[in-house]
Amino acid sequence: MGAWSESITGNDTAEDLLLEYPAAFLKYEPEEAVSKIDQYVRENEFDESDPEEWCNYVYSLADYMWKKGILTDEIRERALKMIDSGFGLDIWAESGEKMLKARKRTLAKFREKLTSPLPPKKKIRLDINQERIFENGDVIALQLKTAGMNYTMNREKPMSEEEFHAFDGKYILMQLIDCTASWSSAIVPEIKDYWACFRLFDGVYDTVPKEINFDGLKPAKILDNKGGIVSCFTCESKMLYFKRRKYQLIGNAPITAGSDEKSDTLIFIGHSYPQNNPDSEFLAAMGNEIVCGEYNGTYEELREICRSANRYGRNLHLLNLSKEEQERHFTEEENKIASNIESSVSNGGKLLSVQFGNKTIGIVTITGSKIDNLYIKGLFQGKGFGRQLLRYALSLGGEKMHLDVPNTFRERFGNKTMIRSQRIMRLCQKFELTEIQEELGEITRFTFLPAPASKQSL
Repeated sequence: MGAWSESITGNDTAEDLLLEYPAAFLKYEPEEAVSKIDQYVRENEFDESDPEEWCNYVYSLADYMWKKGILTDEIRERALKMIDSGFGLDIWAESGEKMLKARKRTLAKFREKLTSPLPPKKKIRLDINQERIFENGDVIALQLKTAGMNYTMNREKPMSEEEFHAFDGKYILMQLIDCTASWSSAIVPEIKDYWACFRLFDGVYDTVPKEINFDGLKPAKILDNKGGIVSCFTCESKMLYFKRRKYQLIGNAPITAGSDEKSDTLIFIGHSYPQNNPDSEFLAAMGNEIVCGEYNGTYEELREICRSANRYGRNLHLLNLSKEEQERHFTEEENKIASNIESSVSNGGKLLSVQFGNKTIGIVTITGSKIDNLYIKGLFQGKGFGRQLLRYALSLGGEKMHLDVPNTFRERFGNKTMIRSQRIMRLCQKFELTEIQEELGEITRFTFLPAPASKQSL
């Protein structure tokens, strides 16, 4: 059965049709809506020859109409006749006596509901975005509303509550890339659920800017949840939400093509709560320059970067270690990492770092022709920062720069276990970094090409 409970709507069919019912009853009077729904179900789904699905349909329809105060005599009688005749109970009997009894109890209560007085008629509402907002290419200014909100993105970009609240009433700029329908009613095709894709621009303005050089606008950098940096996000296509934030149309500009225009990053403009608000996400994406240079942080910050990089995504439960043993294992590894870094620097090596939004998120050392100790903080792994830092290190080094990776170090990616040298090999091949890959006993040595000048940025 496509059911997860004995309830009237606890099945896939009811869940799907409950999206269609509001569209039909919003467009048509009850009798005509029922006729349209019936026609759609019979022509595209099933009929009485499939008792299980027919019950799911008729009962969910009767339940919806009763709750809205629009239940017709025809649908009430159809549902009651099916209940009284035991129509569709055979499939429940196959699931055992316990499930059959539970379903019968549900139907008895449902019968009582259908024969009770109807509640007052309720307005039919569709919980979707039915309007297509703005025109593609429109650049708008949107007001920030940080008062009374909490800043929720400290892991990505630290900011004090005082700094966050100081942005209240200021403006940001964004451009509509496209507005597309994620769902269309099969019964009333003109009813669609629209979602808007915007490109967020870097910068915060005290007032709505009067004159803007569109060519000079720089995309913001949003850390998405799929392992990348994007400037585009998707939000509700509902003008009310933009009016609440006192939007103003600045103008229309050509859309610059980008690979992130179909980003899955969602920022809900209409959902603003102290612990979950779009303003935090917008501000966390601002001023995020990626800068590589010599490390100038503290020893404690360096240890924290290595700790985060070393532990991120790793699970030692397969080794049957207790929590205390796992902590001891990690600490020993991190002490060794710290010792390796100290040794590299004391031998004349350089300690380099990559910063994102003025926050150091990764380090690497160069000692002679050897690149070592490449560590990126956990949250920022898989987003291209390691590649950026490696390219920077190669640009400072001479020829035949190399990196040695133990063959015995395994990492887990999703449901796959991969030797780290294999992963690095794939990344090097993808970004055209490797000149030679050599197996040297227990290590794999990667000798690099000079950093391509055309690929110095993310």
